[in-house]
Amino acid sequence: MPFKKILVGIDFSEISDVVFESALYTAKLYGGEIHLIHVIEPISPIFQEEGFEPLIQTEEFQVVVEVESVLKEEASEKLEKYVLKGKSEGVKISKHVEIGNIAETILEISDSNDFDLIVIGSHKKGLIEKLLLGSVAEKIVNKSKISTFVVKGNPLNQLNKILCGYDFLPNSIEALEVAKELSKLTRSEIIIVHADSDEWFAHLRHIYEKVYEKKINLLEKIKEEISNNISVPVKVEIKKGKPEEVLLDAVNRYSPDIVVVGKRKGKDIKRFFLGTTAMRMVENSPVHVLIVRRR
Repeated sequence: MPFKKILVGIDFSEISDVVFESALYTAKLYGGEIHLIHVIEPISPIFQEEGFEPLIQTEEFQVVVEVESVLKEEASEKLEKYVLKGKSEGVKISKHVEIGNIAETILEISDSNDFDLIVIGSHKKGLIEKLLLGSVAEKIVNKSKISTFVVKGNPLNQLNKILCGYDFLPNSIEALEVAKELSKLTRSEIIIVHADSDEWFAHLRHIYEKVYEKKINLLEKIKEEISNNISVPVKVEIKKGKPEEVLLDAVNRYSPDIVVVGKRKGKDIKRFFLGTTAMRMVENSPVHVLIVRRR
């Protein structure tokens, strides 16, 4: 799954440079192009609703339009430094400024322009924010129909070690394919971690043991296949526990440059409920997280 067309959310916060540098590195790996997007929250939500006209004066509306126009122009000027940086490194790059809900606008643009990847930053959260529906990053990860790269900490400017969560299901098979592709491009070590959480039927001990043994054999076959085809260092690991806890423990032990996980498709109603392995990694991982979506 090459990431050829990359949508990058820039909000001009302290993490914006890190987000851009990480996106630029990714684009250069895949020979891709970057589309920068900055979304300005509307000055007043009322102006985004149909039928608001009787509630305000024409002069007031005109003031809002003029202010938003100035804000868009200022944002476009700020994005220019990233455009120049990308072009100087041979990457095709464009910029866009929109007004609207940040998460929904980014998602609408990604849906309507056939992007392969969204790159966003994850900000540190306080208690108040944790009690709300979620950050912009969480909303995008939950609703995006394409893969999402959540940037954390320092810029991703080299890859030496990739950790991939794997559960034998289609979404994680796709995630492993992306991890293998990244490894091939960068000669990175791959660490494949499976969290064994099947003890719910441990009372059927003979079945559980056979399943566990089969998992080990399959992981070893995957390791052999990668070693033979890509010729990079590969580790496979199976540990009992909840997937997010097992993966976070592996992150702490191996210190990878990035964690690659799959995310299952869910019904729309499920998108509003956090708690999947991918979301827990976005919330708690100290390193970059790439959430792979099956198209």
